Amino acid sequence: MLSTATLVWLCIGAVFGFALPVGLLVWWRKTRRAKLLPFLAGALIWFVFAGVLEQLLHSALLLGDNAFARAVNGNVYLYMLYGGLAAGVFEETGRYVAFRWILRKTRYPERDTAVTYGIGHGGIEAMLILGVTYASYALLVLFYRAGNADAALALVGGDANALAGSLGLIGQITPGMCAVAMLERAGTLLFHIALSLFVFLAARDRTQWTWFPFAILLHAIADMPAVLYQAGKLPLAATEIWVWVVALYALRSARKCYLEEMDP
Repeated sequence: MLSTATLVWLCIGAVFGFALPVGLLVWWRKTRRAKLLPFLAGALIWFVFAGVLEQLLHSALLLGDNAFARAVNGNVYLYMLYGGLAAGVFEETGRYVAFRWILRKTRYPERDTAVTYGIGHGGIEAMLILGVTYASYALLVLFYRAGNADAALALVGGDANALAGSLGLIGQITPGMCAVAMLERAGTLLFHIALSLFVFLAARDRTQWTWFPFAILLHAIADMPAVLYQAGKLPLAATEIWVWVVALYALRSARKCYLEEMDP
């Protein structure tokens, strides 16, 4: 049911998706006088490596009629391994590229660069996955309740089936689901900051290179349960708890890196 309560919670989720990374960035820059470019680099790297390059790989390997696609698409556990590792390899490689060649040590030597980058990397993901998605859902509800079918159709590309599917999906969203989505984005953003610290250390100190594969593995482990949830093999609560457990473990290790392994 597309009630006023649903609309309110969608709006709250949309605002949260944008306000969380922007608010964190403003606070971090004010307290640490951090530069803005690492934030922008983080957002750009996420878009290029996760939003473009990784998706091209998925299209090439999973959408064709080949043995690999049949094996992975036909086995949820292989799909889980593939999806987690692909996300880890692409995103952490993107981070490494950023810290090694874009945010060079000569211009961005301070460890705060890694945190600012992480806010950008995880922030753009929160804005797009939560902020933009929930904002579009809220607009659909507004158009539907106002009886503006043409505007609603235009929002989903003019596809009536897509509109019906979207409205059905929105009707199943509860306040609890919105709260869980916001909590997940908060944990994921903190996780991206931690991963950025690991890869920053690996890129700046060759004797610490093992932090790079560690970040890839940890990223893959964090993403894998989502596939099991989508396949109906893991409840949502367990998936979210897993994300926070891995995020808190990563933050604990990242704090040690920040305080003990990195130069101020």
